[in-house]
Amino acid sequence: MSANVQRDVIRSRQFDQAFIDEILAEPGGEHLLDCWSCGTCAATCLVRRYESSFNPRLVLHKAGLGLREAVLSSPEIWHCSACDACYDRCPKEIHISDVMKAIRAIAIREGYEPPGPFAEVDEDVCSGCAVCTRACPYEAIERVERIVAIADGETRHVAQVDKYLCMHCGVCVAACPSGAMSLEVFSDQELLMRMGAGGWLEQKGFLDGGDVEEPRILLFVCQWSLRTDAELQRVAERYGDRVQVVNLPCSGRVDPSMILLALTKGADGVLVVGCEDGDCHYLRGTYLGRSKVALLDTVLGQMSAIEAGVRMAPQRVRFARLTAYDRYVLPRLIDEFSAEIEALQVTPTVSVE
Repeated sequence: MSANVQRDVIRSRQFDQAFIDEILAEPGGEHLLDCWSCGTCAATCLVRRYESSFNPRLVLHKAGLGLREAVLSSPEIWHCSACDACYDRCPKEIHISDVMKAIRAIAIREGYEPPGPFAEVDEDVCSGCAVCTRACPYEAIERVERIVAIADGETRHVAQVDKYLCMHCGVCVAACPSGAMSLEVFSDQELLMRMGAGGWLEQKGFLDGGDVEEPRILLFVCQWSLRTDAELQRVAERYGDRVQVVNLPCSGRVDPSMILLALTKGADGVLVVGCEDGDCHYLRGTYLGRSKVALLDTVLGQMSAIEAGVRMAPQRVRFARLTAYDRYVLPRLIDEFSAEIEALQVTPTVSVE
């Protein structure tokens, strides 16, 4: 055996029956030992498509052996987003997400923390409207009272994020009307910078008489609906500067104001790509993304009527669904969308597939 080969050796003293009993006693953890370790969950898991190190089968196997420290210190126990895509295929009908939740409950009690990033609230800006509270798919945000320092004893309500529940989908950031919510890597400032990288938004588009032969498309893509970077690389090679790609943690993170900004700054069309229904990593993120695009129908229709032309026609925005198993589909979506914009003469309705 090569001297460079390292093997993990599990000592019998690491088996902690008390840890197993704790999990079994937690709500949702009672099915821990029912797992066959067949790997069906790992083959189905949406997280695993994007985070290859995540293996729910292995987490449950280690927990079933009583490996307390190895399980509770692992960042993988925080990755499960409770999408339950694995449940329909599990031969033992185990809700893996419930078992993971039980393990996390023990981890929280023992002082372990999730790796983050988490949504953050600027309390000086927050109006306490609770829009983010209602939008959050994981009930990770609550409305709490804060004492105003400049007024004796006076209080006001602000949002507060529970970092143990936050799954960093960014839905709250897009929902916040006051701009008080932020998320590292996917903040408004970061997305705006990606949208305008290389001065892209300052260039005239196809519909505005720019020096371009084909429409310029801004592409918002959910990172879970398109697994490989190679797919995005093919888009870059095929379309060059004509297509600007902005990754999102979820299609529910898309902000209508950013879509409107893009249309007024040179983009001929905005294509938002989310997951298939029932395949959303963040429970209802696809629904929220589609709803925002659909609501723009009225707004863009009114603006188009005022402009008396196609400048803000609703057909310039489209929502499309894509599964992570699809390959080579994105260029077809872009080509179809480009053809619709080229043929644009009137203002029909927003296309939501």
